[in-house]
Amino acid sequence: MDQLIEFITKMFDTSDWPPRWVCGKWSDFHGWLYISSDIMIWLAYFLIPVILIWFIQRKPNLPFLPVFYLFGAFILFCGATHILDALMFWWPSYRLSALVRLATAIVSMLTVFAMIRDLPKVLNLPEYKDDSVQSSLEKQLAEKDANIRQLSTEIEKLKQNQMPS
Repeated sequence: MDQLIEFITKMFDTSDWPPRWVCGKWSDFHGWLYISSDIMIWLAYFLIPVILIWFIQRKPNLPFLPVFYLFGAFILFCGATHILDALMFWWPSYRLSALVRLATAIVSMLTVFAMIRDLPKVLNLPEYKDDSVQSSLEKQLAEKDANIRQLSTEIEKLKQNQMPS
């Protein structure tokens, strides 16, 4: 219990660890490659949920909405681990990182369970069919078919007119 209390009270205290730059022999290239990669991964992990939220707002009756929210939270937490890893080069917040990783693990498993729960329902959904697109295509095909029949009739008439009697 003492360790848990110490963990919580020292959540943002970084005095127990040095910044990552001084752990090992990081070259500037290797360090900045690591940092920039983590920042780009975090940015993608941040933007994907923004896109999901935009999508959900435009589809208010979207089935399996909780899975979308869990998936968004999972992605945000994954991104948080990457931004904290990038910050470790200056701010060694290993306690906060451990807590964010625990939250990521919990949300990840909740997402897995929700997907497993809902997968049979998704597989039983009827095939998606946009009737307006299909009827438009059927109409276009019918028009083309009528045009072909009309051209065929006109060709036959021309052939009959050109035949000697």
